[in-house]
Amino acid sequence: MYKSAVFFAGSLAVFVAIAGVTSARAADIYAPSAGSLKDPVVQEQVILPEAEIYQEYAEWYVRADFGIGRFGHMDENAEASGTSFAVDGLDIDNLYSGSVGFGRYVTPNVRLGLDLDYRHDASSTFNTGDPAAVQALTNLGSVPLELSSTSVMLNAVYDFAPGRRFSPYIGGGIGWVFHNLELKGSSFSNDLNGDATMETASISTSESNSSSFAANVVTGVSVGLRQGLFLDVGYRFSYLGDADMNFDYSHPGSPPAMALPENGSGSIGLDDIMTHEFRIGLRYDLY
Repeated sequence: MYKSAVFFAGSLAVFVAIAGVTSARAADIYAPSAGSLKDPVVQEQVILPEAEIYQEYAEWYVRADFGIGRFGHMDENAEASGTSFAVDGLDIDNLYSGSVGFGRYVTPNVRLGLDLDYRHDASSTFNTGDPAAVQALTNLGSVPLELSSTSVMLNAVYDFAPGRRFSPYIGGGIGWVFHNLELKGSSFSNDLNGDATMETASISTSESNSSSFAANVVTGVSVGLRQGLFLDVGYRFSYLGDADMNFDYSHPGSPPAMALPENGSGSIGLDDIMTHEFRIGLRYDLY
């Protein structure tokens, strides 16, 4: 009898212990702050972290644009038969340009690009401002002159509000420019020996290529048209260095007393070429 009572008491104690552990675990799940089973069951609310908004940015881009503008003030120099002479009337017309390029986004705000620009033939004319300096070119008429340029530029641009519909930008770059100067041949009349007889002289058609350091500054705004496609509208100031060329002239009527050869040579140069351009184009991101 005693043994049976002890066995029954031990079994009851084990059962109570197991039930207590099970109740405690259930209370931890449903009511961690409850004091006993009589307290109301409160389900704990699980709060998940907010989902991050992910903006996809491209790594590379391609672009193309069209520009129209004017040349700024530039210095002209000219020389013939070893003597300098002034150039008058050199006022280059409006310029038109086209550009293509590709680049990489270094950060969402900063992009680096390599651009190839071509400025179409800009026409002008020149004549001698001081005929006495080079008598063989006295009465020189208006000589047509055309300038075209091709430049390769490495540009860095900062976008102030990438990912938004309108994003202002500013930037600049350096590079190299290749100029082509073409002088159209012309003829003119001159009386060098004072006998009231006008001799016919001529300047030959000439073409010359030269290259120079170049730099530019750009600013404008990008307009998002759709994902990865932008309309870029802006202004560009460019420094295009110098351009020069040589030409030949012929003046059969030059008297021997003037020590001027019948066939001579000269040169004309444009220094500190600068342009102001309004540009519009498209930029497309490559994902």
